[in-house]
Amino acid sequence: MSREARINLVLFIIVVCLSLLAWYQPGLKKVTIHYLSSLQADDINHIVIERQAIASIKLSKHNNHWFIDEPYQLPANSLRVKTITALVDKRSYSQFQVKEAELSRYQLDEPPISIWLNDKQFVLGSTDPIKQQRYAMNMNDNRQSGNNTVHLINGVIFYQLRAALDTFISPALLPPLAKIKSISWLDKTLTMDDNGWRLIPEAPEVNSDSIAQLIQFWKQVQASKVETNVSLSINNEALIQSKSIVITLALPINEKEDKIEKIQYLIIQDGTQIKLLRTDKSIAYWVSPQILKLITEFLPVPNNTAQ
Repeated sequence: MSREARINLVLFIIVVCLSLLAWYQPGLKKVTIHYLSSLQADDINHIVIERQAIASIKLSKHNNHWFIDEPYQLPANSLRVKTITALVDKRSYSQFQVKEAELSRYQLDEPPISIWLNDKQFVLGSTDPIKQQRYAMNMNDNRQSGNNTVHLINGVIFYQLRAALDTFISPALLPPLAKIKSISWLDKTLTMDDNGWRLIPEAPEVNSDSIAQLIQFWKQVQASKVETNVSLSINNEALIQSKSIVITLALPINEKEDKIEKIQYLIIQDGTQIKLLRTDKSIAYWVSPQILKLITEFLPVPNNTAQ
């Protein structure tokens, strides 16, 4: 064997040994990562959040979309729900067992938040003063083991669960999967029939492209803010004088059946913002004047055909 070949063989053996050393890491303790739960976020279909001194919230998933069941019956904010279901993926940085009498030390005897994901219950207590992590318990696991196992998790989710009810409501003006059947506003009515969209009264300057654009704006538009518990008074001059938009929707119940629902929005000017007020829910959706224009006017559609 030549000298060069022997050197290459020695180098190869060294590389193999170093690789094995890096792989097995002799003398080092293997780190095991723990999580608060083995439940998968995609498997969650029902959520109940109980909060001290704040209204409880119930949510459920239908056709892969989340809806609030209580205290309103409205589509839910998908981003907010995603932060909630992420609780099951929270890493448990530390675990320890405590006696029943010691739970009050961690505010776990009367937890500020109890949450059910499907039939699994989790509770969140106070904050660790050193690491600023949140004490939490997986109640189902504790019942099965007979122990009070406390976990330390990232505490940001606590504030998301305690957020205002407004943030749990979808900012979209239309429910998911809704089919628009008609829109009535000011002196116009746009209705879908077997021949397509029909505008009453007819307007020669409005073409099918402008109508399709208006419908698309309705499907995509979202409010900049959702405001709950809006005060409604028959003496409110803004309410009495406000113009309205009435939109009729077909909402899917199953593959063969739809439910017809009407939503009325009162248009109320509030400074530089517009409130689209649903009086049946006492909820206002804040939009800009530009957004209101998009959903109430037939804007010309640019012709991109090459001249």
